Amino acid sequence: MSINLITLEELKGFILEKTNADADTLLTNIITYISKRFETYLNRPLKKELRTEYFDTGHRIYYLSAFPVDTTTFTVTLDSIEQTIDDNYYLWEDKGKLEFYIKNQYIKPKQLKVEYYGGYAEDEGIINVPDDLKYACLLQCSFLYRRRKDLGLTSINLPDGSANVYTQGLLPEVKDILNKYKVYN
Repeated sequence: MSINLITLEELKGFILEKTNADADTLLTNIITYISKRFETYLNRPLKKELRTEYFDTGHRIYYLSAFPVDTTTFTVTLDSIEQTIDDNYYLWEDKGKLEFYIKNQYIKPKQLKVEYYGGYAEDEGIINVPDDLKYACLLQCSFLYRRRKDLGLTSINLPDGSANVYTQGLLPEVKDILNKYKVYN
C-alpha cells in the first residue's frame, strides 16, 4: 500500500502551474514515489500501525523502528513478565527510545517483546508528518516534475559561460531536512 506525504492539490498549488488530467496522474505518481523514497531514506516506517518487535536482552536501551510512539496501547514484556512504565523503564515517545532503569543481567535472544502503535497518523491517504517534511516533499516533487524532460543533463556550455544542472538524487536542502528525522543504524 502506498503512502503519500502531501496531496495533489498541495503540489499543484506549490508549483503554480495549471495542469490537465494527464499531468495530474504524473504528479500523483511523483508524490507516491518521493514519499516512499523519503521513507526509505529515513530508514524507518512513517505510517502509524500496530507493531510487534522483539529484542535480545542484556541491554539497557532499545530503539523502536517507528515513532512517534502512541503510549495508550504500549506494552513491554520481558521474559514473559509485563513491565510497567516509569517503574521499570522510561519511554521517549518522539524518539522511539526505550530505556530500562536497570540493565538486564541475563542475555537471551528475543526475550523482550514490545507491542505498540508507532508512526504518524494517516488522514484520507495522507500521512500527517511534520510541516518541514511536507515542505521537503513539495520541493523534491516539484523539482522532479519540472526536470522530468532533461534527466541526465549535467552541464551546458554556452558562449558566455556554463551552467551545471543538479539532476540526480535528493536535493541538498531536502537532505538537510530529512537528516533531522533519519534513523542511523
